Amino acid sequence: MAKLKLSDIDMGLGSVPKSDPLHDAQTLLNRSLGTDSDDYRSIPLSQIMINPQNDYSADDTEEDIRELAGDIERNGLLHNIVVSDRTKENGMYLILSGERRYRAVRMLFEEKKENRYAVILCKVLAGLEPLDEMLVLDAANLQTRGGMQDERRFRKATLRFIENLRKKGGVSERDAIGLATRYTGVSDKLIDKNLSVERNLHPDILSLLDRDLIPKNQAVQYARLPEETQQILAENLTHAYESGSAALKDANDKLFLATKTITELTGQLESREKGLREVDEEIAEAQLSLSALNAMAENAVAGGESTEELEQQIDVVRKTLLDLESQKKMYANTISSAKAALKKSEDKLSGIGMSAKPQKKTGNTLSDDVAAMVNKSMKKAETGVSGITSRTSINRMRRLDAPGKRVMLERLTEMRSALNAAIEILGSTEDGSSAHTERTETKTSDDGGSR
Repeated sequence: MAKLKLSDIDMGLGSVPKSDPLHDAQTLLNRSLGTDSDDYRSIPLSQIMINPQNDYSADDTEEDIRELAGDIERNGLLHNIVVSDRTKENGMYLILSGERRYRAVRMLFEEKKENRYAVILCKVLAGLEPLDEMLVLDAANLQTRGGMQDERRFRKATLRFIENLRKKGGVSERDAIGLATRYTGVSDKLIDKNLSVERNLHPDILSLLDRDLIPKNQAVQYARLPEETQQILAENLTHAYESGSAALKDANDKLFLATKTITELTGQLESREKGLREVDEEIAEAQLSLSALNAMAENAVAGGESTEELEQQIDVVRKTLLDLESQKKMYANTISSAKAALKKSEDKLSGIGMSAKPQKKTGNTLSDDVAAMVNKSMKKAETGVSGITSRTSINRMRRLDAPGKRVMLERLTEMRSALNAAIEILGSTEDGSSAHTERTETKTSDDGGSR
């Protein structure tokens, strides 16, 4: 049986050439994310395979899956899982969308041992290439998860989605961004920012962003700067980073303000250079016109004809040339001034982060990398505790059965221990002594809630 091509399938998008890459991409996304009826099958759990490319699943805790399992037990599976048919290869179906739902149903089957959880009704996509599978996977994750959990993963998934759309037969970047906005709900402005950061930001600055050491909005501004300027920023930020988190924050705040001036000067310089190029083009055209008029005048003189009208045109062109040369001189002067101001501003950048003295490292001192990771873990734990202790979560926990409550209590205990350990580590002084730090402990009640 011949392999089915996506471009051969008519999904009601109108009369579009089968070779149109934009139509192919729309067809694929409509099949996977749309509400149109396709191929639905009840598939045994044993034949469903988790997608190793789905790095979003790292955010899902057992508590999340258990809560979803409880919802499915009460209300059923409201949204179908989407899978790719790989039965001809290995007899399996690869999950493209709905891994959390699959894991929740599997948890119900393992705990309840009921046959109704032994199979899942899935939307099946057949004949997909690996590129198509990645497109569906990223589209589904961007649509349902967005960037709320891991901004770094969100940026990279956005870039991968756009680039894969472009690979699908040559879709233009603008068309790819349009499709991404249409099918994922992510705004085109946010997509543009993510692409700029991933493609244009200096690697050292990108590393600081990925470790939550500089804000996203500042990284976006840095990504717009020329490579030479970003190199200066990277050197300053790296030096300040080696001097400690306070020095890094201070240097970054000052650099951010300084780069606003550089951005404005760069914009002015680009505008004036564009004006100069346009004047040069007008001068070249005027010179061609003048040469043609002079030749015509010479021919007229040779033929004994009047050249009065030609002489008038020649005078007009010569005056135009004089005006254009004057404009060119003005542009050249303003460009020179703008470059000097830009160089002066960039020179100021070099000293902003270099004055901080690196901290002395001792055997008992954590590196800033570890401190940053602990700080990030602490923030995540605090967010988790805040969510768990909300009134809505407490009411959900009260409805849990005994095993669920035990899992919740264990989870709360782990988070409390992690928070206290993080506070203790971050409160340590350089000589290894422990600074006085207040601990925030979350007391758990017997019913699995918090108070």
